[in-house]
Amino acid sequence: MKEKGSRKVNFPEAIILLVIVVFIMIWTTLIGQIPTAVGLVYCAALCGIYGKILGHTWDEMFKNILHVVHGALPAIFLLLLVGFISASWIGSGTIPYMIYLGLELMHPTIYLFSAFLLCAIASIVTGSSWAIVSSLGIALIGIASGLGVPLPIAAGAIVSGCFLGDKWSPLSDTPNLAAATNRRDIVQIFTSMIPTSGIGAIIAAAAFLILGFFLPHSANTDTSGIEILKSGLQDSFSFNIFLLLPVILVFILAARKVAIMPVLAGGVAIASIEALLFQKMSLVDLSSAMWNGYVADTGNEILDSLLSRGGVMSVAELIMLLFAALTFAGIIEKIGVLDAIMEKLLSIIHNRPVLIFSTILTTILTVLLSSSVYVSIILNGKMYEKAYNKLELDNIVLARTTLESSAYLGGMIPWSGGAMLVISSLNVAAWSYVPWVFGFYAGLLMTIIWGFTGHFSAKPLPDTLSDEET
Repeated sequence: MKEKGSRKVNFPEAIILLVIVVFIMIWTTLIGQIPTAVGLVYCAALCGIYGKILGHTWDEMFKNILHVVHGALPAIFLLLLVGFISASWIGSGTIPYMIYLGLELMHPTIYLFSAFLLCAIASIVTGSSWAIVSSLGIALIGIASGLGVPLPIAAGAIVSGCFLGDKWSPLSDTPNLAAATNRRDIVQIFTSMIPTSGIGAIIAAAAFLILGFFLPHSANTDTSGIEILKSGLQDSFSFNIFLLLPVILVFILAARKVAIMPVLAGGVAIASIEALLFQKMSLVDLSSAMWNGYVADTGNEILDSLLSRGGVMSVAELIMLLFAALTFAGIIEKIGVLDAIMEKLLSIIHNRPVLIFSTILTTILTVLLSSSVYVSIILNGKMYEKAYNKLELDNIVLARTTLESSAYLGGMIPWSGGAMLVISSLNVAAWSYVPWVFGFYAGLLMTIIWGFTGHFSAKPLPDTLSDEET
């Protein structure tokens, strides 16, 4: 309901506000090194003050914030539960065992394929591409040097795996933000990405596997780094095949569409029992790990950095980021910033292919301008919502498109924090590894194909908007 004496922003005002938001996010993340959540709070405050100038009351803007937050509560509760998952799966030895099995695959010819697969698995189970790049990625780039694999190509495989896992992990910020912004269950997000990221991952894996056979390798290959990591894992954990049981349970039940909350709770229960039986953890230590996070003490700095994580408190910062993002989204939605921009876009968008392609372009452009994947997901997710509804296109497709178009860019654009970490950790030149991030290009290609053909959408799709809707 429109408040008396108030008005929504017009198109020039909306553009000016978004430009200022971009500059705020660039300053906070790149120059000031301030947490992203703080930058979003600044942006929300700016838009709130301007909304007040336009005549909107604080109460009405806050009511809309609560409305937006309410739609995201399922994702937040799920996030709390997966905090328990990460710690219990490390404590049980499940995650270390999966990493160990990945290291077993390492061989000069299939190095690229193995690095991609191992980084993807590690990133999925930890939920952090940054953590994997700065720990396992450093080890893998050293192994590549010993094997004679060109470092930019090796870095492309590492980044492909890390950011694939990041956008397909229930512990990661980007898919949770996409789910919250579009008011969808995160499991629905993952399921919708099977034909895009799933098939894209297969294409990328095949490309890295084939490329490995054509690359030159050092005559004196050094695999000592792999053996050191494997030895550290074996000395710190008791491995057996039963450690994979929590993962198998969760994947099978989730595939059978059993409610995800009890499924994840079951995964925590089984992993907890295994931690007590196989790893000889005490109940006190296990309980502390699930709340505060598991602390590894393997004697290997890389492994300790990789495995010291998880717990409910580990997701506290992410939850605060979500609240900041949803506050910003609620205010700009209320004062009409996104409506003003969407009215202009709808004048040129009349069918599904153009809508999908427009979403991809503006999502990529927003990341390029703001260096923030978060801002891109929020703005584009909210901005296109009405257009997708008018075309009877389920907003799960919108969530998938924004996520596929933005998640990888955080590790590819040199002025973004993720790419800076990649460049410094892997010691590769800016842009040199970007052509080899096959995971991004394959996933984006599949997003375009399914978007243009209309497959894997949740509703029947008309080809065009009617004249009345336009």
